Amino acid sequence: MLAVSAIIYEAPPASAYHGQVTEVWSATLTVGETGGYKGYITGGSAGALSDNDFIYGGETYTIHSIRIPGSDGVLDLILRQPIPDSLKSALTLHVGNAQFPLADASLSAFHSVANVIATWTNTGLSWSVGDTVQMRLTEQTSQPCERLPAGYQIVLGGYLDAADGTICANSDQYQMGV
Repeated sequence: MLAVSAIIYEAPPASAYHGQVTEVWSATLTVGETGGYKGYITGGSAGALSDNDFIYGGETYTIHSIRIPGSDGVLDLILRQPIPDSLKSALTLHVGNAQFPLADASLSAFHSVANVIATWTNTGLSWSVGDTVQMRLTEQTSQPCERLPAGYQIVLGGYLDAADGTICANSDQYQMGV
């Protein structure tokens, strides 16, 4: 006779969440240069961006510039409106294969408007005029995960993350095992 048990798990603490990535914005940057800045700068002749606005949390944000101010590895993302904490804590800027969480950026003012420049240092980025670079903003969305006790083999309503042995689901987790 085979014994079967079912366990319903409560959602674990936030630190035990796995995520899925949702794309908020994507564009192609064609690098231009003006005043020592390489990238895309509106109002000038520096570069082109295939799409310069995105919607997040019901608000439309417009990108003023994405630039590398010099050769010291600094990257600036400048919006036309202040970057709220909700956006800073949620989004990651992808520049080619490199990732830059907005949470890791320092915020500063531009033309007397506070918190419109997100700056990362030591990025290792280097652009030449005419380069094309894929850009994306993504948001990490969480799914609850739970480490499986030894001997559990069947998962209903979720998936097994083979890399670390956790079970992830979009809602309640139902596990059956022998």
